[in-house]
Amino acid sequence: MMDHGHRRSLHAGRRQRSPGPQTVAQGPDVALAAVLRPAVDRLRASSAITYVPVEGGRALSAAVVVGGPLSIFTTVERMSVDDERYTAAQAKRTGKQAVLSHPESLNLPSRLDVTMPFSYTVVSTPVRAFGRISAVLTMLWVPPRGPREIPYEELSYCSGVAADLARELERIGEQYVAVRGASAPVFLLPEHRQTSDRDEYADAEASGVSLLYHVYKLASALAEASRLTDVIEAVVNRIMEPVGAQRMAVLTFDAGRPYVVGYAGYPPETIRPLTRVSPGGDDADQHVPAPEEPLFLEDGSGPARASLGPFAQDMEASALLPLISGGQRIGTLVLGFALARRFGAEERSALVTMAGLLAQSLERARLFEAEHALAQGLQQGLLPHKLPHIAELDTAARYFPAAAGGSVGGDWYDVLTLPDRKVGLVVGDVEGHSPTGAAVMGQIRSGVRAYAAEGHGPADVLGRTSRLLAELGTDLFATCCCVWIDCAAGTAEVSCAGHPAPVICSPGGHAVTPDIPTGVPLGVTPDIPYSSGEMVLPPGTILALYTDGLVHSHTLDLASGMRRVGDVLHDDDGQRLEELADRLTAITGGEARRRDDDVALLLARYDGALPGTQRRVTRMSVQRHDLKAVKEVRRFVNNALRHWGRVELCRETELLTTELVTNALIHADSDVDVRLREYPDRIRVEVRDSDPRPPMPAPITLTDEADTDSEHGRGLVIVETMAAAWGKSPSGRGKSVWFEVSD
Repeated sequence: MMDHGHRRSLHAGRRQRSPGPQTVAQGPDVALAAVLRPAVDRLRASSAITYVPVEGGRALSAAVVVGGPLSIFTTVERMSVDDERYTAAQAKRTGKQAVLSHPESLNLPSRLDVTMPFSYTVVSTPVRAFGRISAVLTMLWVPPRGPREIPYEELSYCSGVAADLARELERIGEQYVAVRGASAPVFLLPEHRQTSDRDEYADAEASGVSLLYHVYKLASALAEASRLTDVIEAVVNRIMEPVGAQRMAVLTFDAGRPYVVGYAGYPPETIRPLTRVSPGGDDADQHVPAPEEPLFLEDGSGPARASLGPFAQDMEASALLPLISGGQRIGTLVLGFALARRFGAEERSALVTMAGLLAQSLERARLFEAEHALAQGLQQGLLPHKLPHIAELDTAARYFPAAAGGSVGGDWYDVLTLPDRKVGLVVGDVEGHSPTGAAVMGQIRSGVRAYAAEGHGPADVLGRTSRLLAELGTDLFATCCCVWIDCAAGTAEVSCAGHPAPVICSPGGHAVTPDIPTGVPLGVTPDIPYSSGEMVLPPGTILALYTDGLVHSHTLDLASGMRRVGDVLHDDDGQRLEELADRLTAITGGEARRRDDDVALLLARYDGALPGTQRRVTRMSVQRHDLKAVKEVRRFVNNALRHWGRVELCRETELLTTELVTNALIHADSDVDVRLREYPDRIRVEVRDSDPRPPMPAPITLTDEADTDSEHGRGLVIVETMAAAWGKSPSGRGKSVWFEVSD
């Protein structure tokens, strides 16, 4: 039963020592292990585990483990108290002894159990100390010692051992439980058959087993790590914390020069000059250590300290481990310790082994990130250059690729300006995740645009595009939904080719799906015509066009997902479209890394065309890098607000718009659009750019420290402080940063 680690925040400048294999936390651990060892012998168990509550009692974390090697290495380190699979969680939750044995244990459908593909018996007993359940004792029997029937006498004996643990905990003190639940790694002790005077060797035994255990856990975590973020998290959980380091940095070489790609514990101002994004990065290699051999500095003195540069700040001991992959040095792992310490032979060997595992995983992650960036760049290049500015229609869009692999997807969306003040909304999906699918998607998108520009209706556009796809000779299926909105008349014409119809929600009404024929996918039967349906759009109507990744996943069936879309739209209550888009994309999972399929979402709110219903809007464009035009932006904002009779908002809106436009002109290699939209109670400003290039890679940190560079610095700090609301969202290939000021 394998766990996958737990992310913890590490704060800059934290000076206290994290408990490691050779730290003071082992004194109480050895005392508890002394209670567990006789129980393992007496009951001929495979292992005994003491769990302590963490996260305010919402979870349990393994503190002390005594047993055979295999049982130690399959220990579940952390579990939710509400997790029905584990007897320890049940004992903590109910306060009663819990027993699980064959065949029930084989019927638990959990991928966490793959390391124990056999039946077993487990008994968990609550440990009551300090007037509450302060721990849980778990005894485990695996083959050849289990599974087995546990007679009443042995269950009673387990209760007695739990009582002994409670007395020992009260003797040690209540602070122990709090410390063990913070960040201390598992204390592991192998069982032995002789119980005479070996307690003085317990520390040495536990240190060796613990190091081996964390090497094993690191290898398991890195085997599943595909992205640099996952690799850095594994370093924190499986190297930094187990050895008691307060600071950590991972460096790699780019064109022969070292850069920091991930860190924890170091202040951002220390790391920032050593990254690719630093303006002074040209001389970063002068401050970054790159030893040819492992270097262990056990105190704060010595000439070798000079080579550490800023990494030696406030650290008394350090370990510098070269990262070697394929016989080539690709980087360095730096560990910093607040107190002087000795690095024993076993610990040095374990750290070198860990560094070797890290180097191989780092190379794989960098290759994956490069492939993913290429695929993402291709996908972004096929999305709209930018969403058009339409007075009667407010729009928002989202695109998320599937989590698995770095392949490009075939989902897309588009907003078209059509003749006679009409607007076209398009969403489509080409099957599969491959460059071929993306290429087909690009051809379909171009075809739809061309046929729409000729003035054809949505059904005719789909028919012509279907024939085009058939002529391309591809074996891939594609679906598409087209909605043509007549902004002057307040009507919409909808046609679908094998694609879900849009969900439409009128103000104060229920979300509905138009009753129109779905039609066949594009290219399947090119001679069959498509049909369309027309409907009236009252002012305030919201339309949601999407691909099936929004409503369907391995944990959510299609019907339930579509119902949730309707519920979210029905509960809209005047939300901003960006917030509504975020709620909708969370239906199948808020974390992008867990998405089963690509997601494309296009939202539009029709504001109406009758007098008094249309919101006033205006826009201007600034050429790329034209910082002198910021003065014209201020004049544009001032004139618009004065014309609308909103003079009281001029000064604040001018300032915030200036900050956002300046940031966009500096960081984006594209023209910048400035858009103002009036609402009855507020003014909304959007600053959009269409720069398709991804930002320069910033170092990964698992701390809570804010890297202001990644937020464009001072500008967004001012916006966040003064605006009534603000946010960032995708806009075609680029991005949009918006804010609102209220009366």
